[in-house]
Amino acid sequence: MTFAVEVGLPFSIMLAMMIVGLELTLEDLWRVLHYPMHVVFALLGQMLLLPMLAAGLIVFLRPDAAIAGGLILVAASPQAIISNYFCLLARADVALAVTLTAVSSLLALAATPLIAALLFEQLLAQQTGFVLPVGKVMQQVLTGLLLPLGTGMLIRGYAPLFVKHNRRRFQGLSVIALAALLTIVVLVECDSILSSLAAIVIAAVLFTAGAALLGLSIAKAFSWPRMETITMVAAFPARSLSVATLVAINVLGRSEFLSFAVVFFLVQAALLVAPGDVEREDLRQMISGWAPIERERLEESVARAERA
Repeated sequence: MTFAVEVGLPFSIMLAMMIVGLELTLEDLWRVLHYPMHVVFALLGQMLLLPMLAAGLIVFLRPDAAIAGGLILVAASPQAIISNYFCLLARADVALAVTLTAVSSLLALAATPLIAALLFEQLLAQQTGFVLPVGKVMQQVLTGLLLPLGTGMLIRGYAPLFVKHNRRRFQGLSVIALAALLTIVVLVECDSILSSLAAIVIAAVLFTAGAALLGLSIAKAFSWPRMETITMVAAFPARSLSVATLVAINVLGRSEFLSFAVVFFLVQAALLVAPGDVEREDLRQMISGWAPIERERLEESVARAERA
């Protein structure tokens, strides 16, 4: 099982992130010019308010160190790729969601280690007895998130037809990667998850609801249109399980922190998917395309946004 944790988890994550890159283009980053204020306020809100929310829940709930550590890693992680599918299912602004996800991933190189280090120092230093090494976290974000994403983008740039013709196969690989990630964590931390399941679920529900409310509040404060408001509600709670896993395993060597992260992933998916008008094809797309979102669907969303 040690091999599965130390090798299987990072490999699954890097494979999934490369598949994500196959569906990203530089246009997804340049689209920030179409939503300058949305991106600025959305990402500032995520980087400032979500850590404050996590800190408040830790102080209020007083969970054990494993749950608190997992909550910190989740709050410090960038916006997750799956937020694009939450927005797709909710008929929200998918183009904005993809842009937020792409820019959030780039900013994670600095934001994730600094936020996580501050929260660990203030909330868990006495309990856990260690300080988060910022440099090692930056290395994990670079090698486990940004480099695989860049590799996928390069492959798409040089072989777009190959990517298009094999999209279904890549989606299948992304399902395998996600299943492997969840299975390994559940098997390794089964006892920890079962013994603290109620506390984990409560913390996960409160963080998801609180994050969605923060996203809604920012959108309402600036009177953003309905589609962009729904995007904020879906994007704020969606945090990257991949980044949290890399930091927990490769930097901290604390797999117990993932007991919260994996349950949180499942809880937030249930909470954010349930209210939507979900068609069978859309749900299949979300499951099979955990990483990538089909460009045709994205381009339709971009066209709607430009017409607006």
